[in-house]
Amino acid sequence: MDAQVDDLSNEAAALADILKWSTDLPAWQRDALRRLCSQSKLEAVDLTTLAAICKATEQAVPLDASHLRDPAASNAVVSLGALHGLSNVNALAPGERLSFGKAGLTVIYGDNGAGKSGYARVLKQLCRARSPKGDAILPNIYATTSGIPTANIEFYIGGQKRNASWSQGNAPDAMLSAVSVFDSRTANVHVENTNDLAYTPLPLRILAGLAQACQDVKAKLVAEIKALKEQTPAVLSAPDCKPNTQVGKLVAALSGKTNPETVESLAGLSTEEEGRLQTLIADLASDPARTVRQLQGLETRIKAIIERLEKLVAATAEESRTTLHAAHSRLAAARAAANAASANLFSDEPLPEIGSDVWKALWEAARGYSRAAAYPDKPFPVTGSDANCVLCQQPLGEEASKRLSSFEAFVQDESKRREREAEADYAKLLEEISSQAVSMNKLPAVIALIRDDVGQDDLSKTIRREILALGWRLRAVLRTHTLEAPPALPSAVAVSFDALRSILADLAARAVALQSEASSPQRAALIAERDGLADRKWLGVVKADVLAQIDRHKAIDALEKAGKDTATNKITTQSTRIAQALVTNRLRGRFAIEVDKLGVAGLAIELQQAKTSAGVPFFQVRLINKPNEPVGKVLSEGEHRCVALAAFMAELSTIDAQSAIVFDDPVSSLDHQHRDKVALRLAEAGQTRQVIVFTHDIAFLLLLDEACRATKDRDATPVTYRLISRGGENAGYCHQEPPASVMPLDKVIDGMNSHLANVKIHHERGDQAKWLREVTSFQDQLRTTWERAVEEVVGPVLRRLSRKVDTTGLIKLTVLTDSDCNTMREAFGRCSALLHSQPGEINPPLPAPSVIETEIEMLAKWIADIRSRQEQAA
Repeated sequence: MDAQVDDLSNEAAALADILKWSTDLPAWQRDALRRLCSQSKLEAVDLTTLAAICKATEQAVPLDASHLRDPAASNAVVSLGALHGLSNVNALAPGERLSFGKAGLTVIYGDNGAGKSGYARVLKQLCRARSPKGDAILPNIYATTSGIPTANIEFYIGGQKRNASWSQGNAPDAMLSAVSVFDSRTANVHVENTNDLAYTPLPLRILAGLAQACQDVKAKLVAEIKALKEQTPAVLSAPDCKPNTQVGKLVAALSGKTNPETVESLAGLSTEEEGRLQTLIADLASDPARTVRQLQGLETRIKAIIERLEKLVAATAEESRTTLHAAHSRLAAARAAANAASANLFSDEPLPEIGSDVWKALWEAARGYSRAAAYPDKPFPVTGSDANCVLCQQPLGEEASKRLSSFEAFVQDESKRREREAEADYAKLLEEISSQAVSMNKLPAVIALIRDDVGQDDLSKTIRREILALGWRLRAVLRTHTLEAPPALPSAVAVSFDALRSILADLAARAVALQSEASSPQRAALIAERDGLADRKWLGVVKADVLAQIDRHKAIDALEKAGKDTATNKITTQSTRIAQALVTNRLRGRFAIEVDKLGVAGLAIELQQAKTSAGVPFFQVRLINKPNEPVGKVLSEGEHRCVALAAFMAELSTIDAQSAIVFDDPVSSLDHQHRDKVALRLAEAGQTRQVIVFTHDIAFLLLLDEACRATKDRDATPVTYRLISRGGENAGYCHQEPPASVMPLDKVIDGMNSHLANVKIHHERGDQAKWLREVTSFQDQLRTTWERAVEEVVGPVLRRLSRKVDTTGLIKLTVLTDSDCNTMREAFGRCSALLHSQPGEINPPLPAPSVIETEIEMLAKWIADIRSRQEQAA
């Protein structure tokens, strides 16, 4: 087996192995394999055709080498473009569009309640996710009207753009199942439960499809059988005929093998038979003897029980054992006498054991042959010079003749005769006594008769105990009668004969009261004749139904025979072989790597294949030293999340296609150390595939930003940020720019300049109210941006929301001067005073746009100057 598995180390070899393996499969399964090699799943029309092939009503086109294709052809890469046109999805605002970066990481940030979970729920419905049961999307509960949640999605298959619409309750585009979603709320599914593979290699997908086809075709056959059985007319489901007539027996045994000619011969009556039937019906209009017959039958069975019990009591008496003992002693004495005679008479004979049982059998055979064939007219044994031995066929000499005569004389001797008589007497007596035992197989019927037919429940229990006790005593008689000093028998049993005889008397009295001429044999014969004619007349009416039922039975037999070709045992075995090479080992190895990357390698856990069902392998995370203990009872919540993430990432290794993956809140309950590991792992994944991360954790967002930067081991991972915010009544407003806390300072400054150019018109027009709102906004932005500028300056050593201290960046802080600090403090103070009034002024003048522009320029210059000096210091 190991050698076979090693030969299946790649998909091409596995497909070739499936082709070779398929030659012993039923024709319809080979046809199904051919179809599965060219399409992702079998459609309804395929299953209908395959069922017809299974029933041998259509020809199969079996799988051959020309139908196998390159396994890589099925490894299409699926990535997401945008979600838009959402309707009735939680409280998400209509008309919004959430787009995703084409490569690397797309980090989607939103505060709690901003609406990002609504977009994540839609992706879990569209893509492949292990969501809890009942995790359906709800509409806005505060809206006056609501409908079915719907959405549109743009996605790419191998770079080719595709659009699809979705509504809850309907299946999404099948290709979107290539995109997997990790949800922290369902992480226990990845750890605790036995899960099927997220992605199935082509050979396993083909075998899984074949296993499913077996189930589907079998379901079709079962449905056809059920439909045929349901077509059985009511007149045959509960036939109106007597069970003991010819017709009744025929209908009861109706099958596909029933000869239609037999039905034809019994169906219907001639004119004379019809007249005879009407006469019998009139003459037998009533049946007063039915109850009498029932009572008499019950009386007969009770008498048989009494007789049997009497014989059993007699057989268990002490006298019975004494009689047996005496018979056995007589046999022993007779046998000893015969043996002694034989020993004395034939001691000089050349061969031993003369007179033994074996010898006697030979002698009796010789006597029979002589009397029947060799010398039928002469007494046995025939001797003399003209006679031949009936055993050896040689002429008899004088000595041989004497020997034969002496043998016959011995057999006819009185001692031998007495032995035979004693043996026959003992055997007969032993058989008579031992045969009185009540068989355990017949005991329930005896008890049921008294309990149910007579209605004596207590008496039935009593008699059961008595029969068992008598049986035990009879066994003691049979076992001990050969002993010279037999032990005492078990206590004698008093049988309830009086109660049984009382029942007999009651039955007899009732029968006498009901006895009439109706009990005559002549009447019984007339009833049987009437029933037979009536049933034949009934058969003539339903003959077409009976003939059709025979055809239905034939069809059912054929379908049941075809159903034997839908067994999945061979498929499961083949799938297990291939899974061991293509999936299990690869999955186990990858899981160990993922556990190590996420910093939980010390937990002594591994991924094990738990079972294979219908051609699909299942796996489970287990403790190496305690494989039967639930993992969730041992892991902390944070470790549980990391292990689940490792299992999720390991699943993705079962196929080479790098389709998109989506993470919804992946670091819930994780400490800082594990968050770092997760961020690095997601950034690494973003090197080869599209990765989408939903998070409300700004610290994790910053960790992702840092992890995506270039390192000495890899190039920078492209990263795209999206912001989801909440409005007055709705949530889910999508913004292309990242949260302000992570937007590059250059872009923040450019944005302020652009915004100032657009709104300074309010100052020029003298619209003080609108200009006041803008000045207030600029004041807040300038203060926040100065704070972030300071954060950037000290960033080489310590970043906000991070516990990591990078001592290698300490040299960059040495470029800071007192002038830098004073400039920053003065500018920060001016920003705070933009709207502050002077003493005594009630309505101070608002700053002109040029003042704000100057402050922005000073901020930009301060940042650029320090950056330049820090780069030189590095």
